[in-house]
Amino acid sequence: MRLLAVSARLAALVMTAGAAAAAPTGRPVHLGAYYASWAAEAGSASGLDDRLAGVPAGVTEVFLAFMRPDATYSGNLDLTGTGLQVPYPGPVLKASIEALRARSPGIRILVSVGGEEYANWRGFDARTIRRVVEDLGLDGVDLDFEPADPKCRQRSGQMSCDSDALLLDVVEAARAALPRPIALWLTATNTGAYGEGAWSEARPIGGPTYGAFLPLLRDPGRRALLDGLSIMAYDAGPTYRPLDAYAAYRSRFEGPILIGFTSPPEAWGGHVYTLPKAVETVRSAMRKGANGAMVWAIGKEAPSDPGPERPGPDDLITALIQAVAMKD
Repeated sequence: MRLLAVSARLAALVMTAGAAAAAPTGRPVHLGAYYASWAAEAGSASGLDDRLAGVPAGVTEVFLAFMRPDATYSGNLDLTGTGLQVPYPGPVLKASIEALRARSPGIRILVSVGGEEYANWRGFDARTIRRVVEDLGLDGVDLDFEPADPKCRQRSGQMSCDSDALLLDVVEAARAALPRPIALWLTATNTGAYGEGAWSEARPIGGPTYGAFLPLLRDPGRRALLDGLSIMAYDAGPTYRPLDAYAAYRSRFEGPILIGFTSPPEAWGGHVYTLPKAVETVRSAMRKGANGAMVWAIGKEAPSDPGPERPGPDDLITALIQAVAMKD
């Protein structure tokens, strides 16, 4: 009975928001979800990672988090040096991926490289990453580029960071080693397109990655190498406006853009996405041209008192699946 009540409540929230901000049709719609490999476990009965194999229908991309940029890989699905923290052997991960594909034909599974903990981008080894992609039967790579200290600042009206050349080189090397149809996505920081033009003083001003992705997005050759972009529209405090961040990124990038959400607590700033606010935000963004949502993360611990005001990741994903699927 509780599951039926939760589903009905989520549907009501989506319908209410959808009436105010209907998404345009005619372009690809995505719902991406990160998968926290450190929270995985293999079921004793199935022998598979049932949480991964059971990712709900409606999720279009799964981002396996995280692989090291400087990964080592000896082959034979030995994941020891890759950075992926699943607590079971590589063949179990591959079998779980295959089980997910059987349940959800058409779903795309990418490995996410980087994240906050793995920042040795100078050791980026695209060939090793490709071998892991091939051996696990994945669809591509997500670059979660979070350098430790990019030192971004404004110079003569343009943002410049110490990490600029490295980011450009990483994207170019990744695409060279991972030619299409292998997918190459970028996960970008919340204020990474701020600092220039209409967004030169967008709040919250400052922070280590303020404007960090503008040099890449100004480069038409490099940005054309990407197949999609997710904005981490969280961990930025109460003054942050995700629709402004979307507009800033959209002004530079023509491909699919997803608005990223996370269940509470956020890592910084005290902001909380309630279910109504998350649904309203993604529907409004889709009306402006966004392609859907991204969620951090399957496997993140739910609040002790989950509900519409403080949703767990599973309820957030369920609500956003329904939100992005709505038609005019």
